[in-house]
Amino acid sequence: MPSKQKSNVDVWLEWETLRVRGALESASRHFDADDNLTVNTLEAVYGRESSFGTQMGTRGSSGAAGHFQFKPDAATRYGLSVSKKNDQRFDIGRASSAAARYLKDLHKMFGQKTELPGGRITTAVKNISERKKIAVGAFNAGEGRVAGAQLLAEQAGKNPRLWSDVRGFIAEAGTTPAKERETKEYVEDILRYEVEFAIKSPADKSKKQKKPREKQAWCTEGHWRTIDDRPVFICA
Repeated sequence: MPSKQKSNVDVWLEWETLRVRGALESASRHFDADDNLTVNTLEAVYGRESSFGTQMGTRGSSGAAGHFQFKPDAATRYGLSVSKKNDQRFDIGRASSAAARYLKDLHKMFGQKTELPGGRITTAVKNISERKKIAVGAFNAGEGRVAGAQLLAEQAGKNPRLWSDVRGFIAEAGTTPAKERETKEYVEDILRYEVEFAIKSPADKSKKQKKPREKQAWCTEGHWRTIDDRPVFICA
C-alpha cells in the first residue's frame, strides 16, 4: 500500500529547528489580543516565502531575498541592514521580527482609515478575518496597491472590505495580471498552511500574550562564517 505523500507543512516542520521555532515564537510577541495573528501565521508566511529558509537568494541582492524575501527598502524600513557583508534578511531572528512587525502594521493600517505614502488611503476593515486576508495580501502585493484595489472595488460597486471583492482589482491598481494571480494564490496558501500548522506544529501560540523583548543592539560591521553548517555573522 503506497505511503501518503507529505504535505508542504509536514516537510517544513521536519526542517524547523529549535532555533527557528524559537525565533518565530519570539517574533509572534509583536502580535496581541487585537489581532488573529499567531506564530502559525508566521510559520505559514515563512514556508511560502522561502520554504523554511531553503530558497533565500543572494546576500546583498537588490531584489527580494532572505528568510522572508524582503526587498531592500522594506528591510531597511524595519531596521535590517542590507549589504553583501551584513545582510540581516538572512538572520532568522531579525528577519522574523521584521516580518511580524510588518504583518502587525498592515493589520493596523487596514483596521482604520490610514493615509499611506503616495496619497492612497486604506478602507477600514472591522471584520478581523477579512482584515487578516487583506493584510496578508498586502504583505505580498504591497499596502499601497491593496489600498488602491480597495478604492477601485468600491468604485465598481463592490465591497472594499471583502478580500474576495478587492483581490480582483490588484492588477488594475498597478501591477500585472500575473502578480494579481500570485497574490490571490498567496493569500489562499497562507490561510491553508496556517490551519495545518495550528494542528501539527509544536510552536507555542501563547507567546503572543507576552510583550516583545527590548530591541537588541545589533551590530552592522563584521563578517560571515559558517559554523555547524550554517552562516553566522561575527561582529567586528
